[in-house]
Amino acid sequence: MENNKAKGTRKGNGEGSLYQRSSDGRWVAAIQDGVKTNGKPNMVYFTGKDEKKVDKKLKEYKKKTLLRESGMYVGASKIYVGEYINNWLNNIKSVELKPTSFDRLESTVRTNVMPLIGHISLQELTDEEIQKLMINKLYKDGLSHSSIKKAYDAINACCKYAVIRRDIVNNPCQLVKIPSQHKFEKTEARAFTDEEIELFKKIACSKYGNGRPVYPLGYGYIFMLNTGIRLGEALALKWKDIDFEKGNFLVSKNAVMAVDRSTDSSKRIFMEKSSPKTASGFRRIPLNKAALLSLNALKEIRYFGENSYVMSTADNTPNKQRNFSRTFDAMLVRAKIEPCGIHVLRHTFASKLFRAGIDVKTVSKLLGHSSTEVTYNTYIHLIQEQEVAAVKILDSI
Repeated sequence: MENNKAKGTRKGNGEGSLYQRSSDGRWVAAIQDGVKTNGKPNMVYFTGKDEKKVDKKLKEYKKKTLLRESGMYVGASKIYVGEYINNWLNNIKSVELKPTSFDRLESTVRTNVMPLIGHISLQELTDEEIQKLMINKLYKDGLSHSSIKKAYDAINACCKYAVIRRDIVNNPCQLVKIPSQHKFEKTEARAFTDEEIELFKKIACSKYGNGRPVYPLGYGYIFMLNTGIRLGEALALKWKDIDFEKGNFLVSKNAVMAVDRSTDSSKRIFMEKSSPKTASGFRRIPLNKAALLSLNALKEIRYFGENSYVMSTADNTPNKQRNFSRTFDAMLVRAKIEPCGIHVLRHTFASKLFRAGIDVKTVSKLLGHSSTEVTYNTYIHLIQEQEVAAVKILDSI
């Protein structure tokens, strides 16, 4: 190493080389680590003013390479899963995902991954620990198949990233199994009965003695009941999207609440996505008489121009899902209807269509499902009822 430094010192095969540049006097260490996709050598370089420090970097890199090739873990010796997945979230996924998708992923990681395996060293994480401490624990705690799968998908994606970065050699998630979907109790989509529909409509349209509506946006719920649109789609709907002449309206947007990443707070703000929940969500929905009457009633109360929201607040600002749902909950209490989510309006719309004999393909299109399979799986109990009724018709033959 004390030979002609200006020309450099070449080490043994696979050991790399160390030399001093004549142009600026800096020391350079170079070593080949595999080949690129084009077949050329993949060279790794280290530079510095001090020969010993540069040589030390070269030796450390060779040590990591030997560990990797021997099948042992590489990378930082003591970085924990919690720290690593947090860095992965903030540096990689925050750039890749839409705000709402990132919020959901972050929530999954914070709730169902970090508390269970975040304390384990990334290099020491095994499939048995993921299986026992996370997957099986979530299943035992009664989480849904969807929630468990999201947790698995999160740690699996993070580990795949770690493998590509060579922070670990193998992905421990490859041997992990999530419980089969048939192990989870499937709940039927709740829909209003005919009696509950009438009770709800009466409350939604109720007025005070002076003629003012008790619920200014009450007709908005009636509109949702007769169109089957999602809450986010309803809150993103503007008056310009409605074609009163042709009797239909366009669903092309979705209103969501996402964390404001421009500040350090966790405050959620209203965002209007340029597309609905699925690609098939872009659709024109026909308006029946009840839906038209509801829109006309709303227009008398909350119309601030063609570019304003149909379900806007009294001061012409976007309505929040939480506030709209709270009003719905209050209406159920007054109507003496068993508590349920606002999605019941969508399920009731679908239920009425199926009971009227409408085919799955048409219902799926109106609901904006990504496929008829989604519609079938969601409303299989209603479809089976229709099949039984259809076969009974043969009794009269």
